[in-house]
Amino acid sequence: MDYIVLDVETANPNYASICQVGLIDVRGGHVVDTQSILINPEDFFDPFNISIHGITEERVRGAPTFRDVHADLLSRLGQRVAIHHGPFDRVAFTRASDKYGLQPLLPIWLDNQSVVRRTWPDFARSGYGLKNLCRHFDFAFSHHDALEDARVTELIFRRALAESGTTLPDWLVRSKLPISAATVGQAGNPQGRFHGQTIVFTGDMGVPRSEAAGIAAKLGFDVLESVNKKVTLLVVGLQDLSRLAGYEKSSKQRKAETLREAGHDIEIVSDSDFWAMIPSSMRPPQRPVRQAQTARGTKHLAVEISLESLFSDAELEEMFGVLLNDELG
Repeated sequence: MDYIVLDVETANPNYASICQVGLIDVRGGHVVDTQSILINPEDFFDPFNISIHGITEERVRGAPTFRDVHADLLSRLGQRVAIHHGPFDRVAFTRASDKYGLQPLLPIWLDNQSVVRRTWPDFARSGYGLKNLCRHFDFAFSHHDALEDARVTELIFRRALAESGTTLPDWLVRSKLPISAATVGQAGNPQGRFHGQTIVFTGDMGVPRSEAAGIAAKLGFDVLESVNKKVTLLVVGLQDLSRLAGYEKSSKQRKAETLREAGHDIEIVSDSDFWAMIPSSMRPPQRPVRQAQTARGTKHLAVEISLESLFSDAELEEMFGVLLNDELG
């Protein structure tokens, strides 16, 4: 899992007046380099901007200009995924490049605000600024220093990866979908076989999480984003250990196990067991072939609750009606 996180500060309201760049380089899921670069914007410093970030004309006297650092930035960003929190930073790089007539920086941009809004429903409409997010997640930081802002952006993005179970490549697609289309939480089909049960997913399901959620909802499951006392089934997909903060299991699985120990009726199954529950006509086509892996603490339920082992084709067609006919056709 490789990406670079960046943040900028500007000298005045003109986005081209970049006076600081902060960079966090992540390779193989680990931070391998951090860098703070002071830049002479060759422009005036607005007192309001100074009051925010504390950078003055004196501090950048003798510092390189954006023209001076452009070649290094172009080389470092290349075609890598560049994480930024909000549109400001991306626009600033574009404006600064235009100012000096330089080649635009063209990494694969990914706005962390889009990720946050699609990972946690509480922040879907508001409250997704860095200051509020750090207060919510209890991340201590000094706001409006480019490197510090990049650091907490990386922490929040890493947490979103872990809690959403969505991979970096999938986020490049999901972040562009409307929030309503990308969300996992859905109400179950009242005519579905599993109506009355509530499901949560963790880990890689082999398809975008929203697609697995849509299938579960068609089967009658209410789909939630996180584990609580209402959940009756947790599906554990393939886990990326680099995203588990040192744990062997995701936070969702640990919480589900705690609830089980407290006497709550919640089953924990592997992703292969979940797909075995789904009629073959409803399974996503061309699922990637992966080595079978059962997360610790899961149960194999495929033989017990596979719909195809319980119902005939005629009964399945009656249950799912037009849906099944469309899938078979």
